[in-house]
Amino acid sequence: MEQGTAAAGRLEVVVFPWLAFGHMIPFLELSKRLAAKGHAVAFVSTPRNLARLPPVPASLSTLLRFVPLPLPAVEGLPEGAESTADLPPDKVELLKKAMDGLSGPLAAFLADAVAVGRSPDWIVLDFCHHWVPHIADHHKVACAAFMIFHAAFVLFVGPRWANAAHPATRARGPRTSPCHQGRS
Repeated sequence: MEQGTAAAGRLEVVVFPWLAFGHMIPFLELSKRLAAKGHAVAFVSTPRNLARLPPVPASLSTLLRFVPLPLPAVEGLPEGAESTADLPPDKVELLKKAMDGLSGPLAAFLADAVAVGRSPDWIVLDFCHHWVPHIADHHKVACAAFMIFHAAFVLFVGPRWANAAHPATRARGPRTSPCHQGRS
């Protein structure tokens, strides 16, 4: 962040959604709202995804910038596939693997930002970025998760540990989800 901008109330925010347009569009809307409030936003995604997003209003273009991070090649992932829209459902796991390969480029982007005095105040991440908090912590940047899921959905699905401990063998209702088993 530039010297004095935090004191003036301006934040530097990095926004990093999952590679699906159902995630990128809400993250872009959040980015536009932050920029409209005077905060600087770096929206991080892959080059092809950034090119397919709706244009940013000219009034926000000085505060909202797109940061392309090339998606690493992963065996079996079709060339040019950078979002879930580019893939059949059975190939999405390969996209997740490729996304994990963005940890190095994201770390380099943050290191460069810190070096030029634009250290982000926050990184807003999505559900699948398990490796971002470690990178952010290394650069002393706070993280916030922006979940596009409804809270009731998260409750219904339950935590990963409960799903692993109690795999579904039949359909369950909302009061018998894994996080409610064994509890009143």
